[in-house]
Amino acid sequence: MTNDTTTARNGEFDFTLESVILLVLGIFMGLFGILLLSITTGALPYAPDSTYGLFLVIVALQVITMGKTPLGDVRRTWLVILIGIAAGIVGMLACFIPGLLSSVVRLFAGALLTLGGAALLVQLFLHKDKAALWLRVPGVLRELTASCVLVYLLAFLLGVVTLVPALSSDTLTAVLLIADAAALFWLAWCIEAVTKQYPKVPGEPPAKSRSLLFRDAPLPLTIALLIFLGVLLALLAVLLV
Repeated sequence: MTNDTTTARNGEFDFTLESVILLVLGIFMGLFGILLLSITTGALPYAPDSTYGLFLVIVALQVITMGKTPLGDVRRTWLVILIGIAAGIVGMLACFIPGLLSSVVRLFAGALLTLGGAALLVQLFLHKDKAALWLRVPGVLRELTASCVLVYLLAFLLGVVTLVPALSSDTLTAVLLIADAAALFWLAWCIEAVTKQYPKVPGEPPAKSRSLLFRDAPLPLTIALLIFLGVLLALLAVLLV
């Protein structure tokens, strides 16, 4: 009885970090889309810089903790972590000081969405271990392929709308955001199901690089998160002085 209870309790929190971040991003996109419907009527104020900045912070969190960038997966080296921290700083500056980086942060967020959506969609179908393999197996892997296509396509469309706002109305953008949130929730569920059904086999450790920046960062996730939060809190302290 004790073993069964322990297993059940462990199962309640058995979510991968990737799924959790996708859920957070989905909540962000969905909430933004719902609020945008009221913003278009003038019922609510809107600060675009803060929205783009918060998006960059979520992306930076994904890069620092997992080495997953909008353009694809990379090794979590010290250089990747530094780039993630830099992106997080830019995002927080946009949140704390609206107007300081208005054009830069909008173009940055739009470029990440557009290029990332296109690059990931191409990789999905060109990589022999992704859609080409997944579609041969009935079940959750096919759902994973469909959810990936939907997420990447919507990311590309949202990126184009961000770069060229005149191409879409605020109402259509809100609908795209809500659809993207639903697609992200679906993708998070698929990843959880695939992780449980097909446990990942540990790969061979990468060859060590002579340069420190290109070496894998042996940082536990909790330490990486604490460093990231510490940098952001230090930035806030400097701005408040």
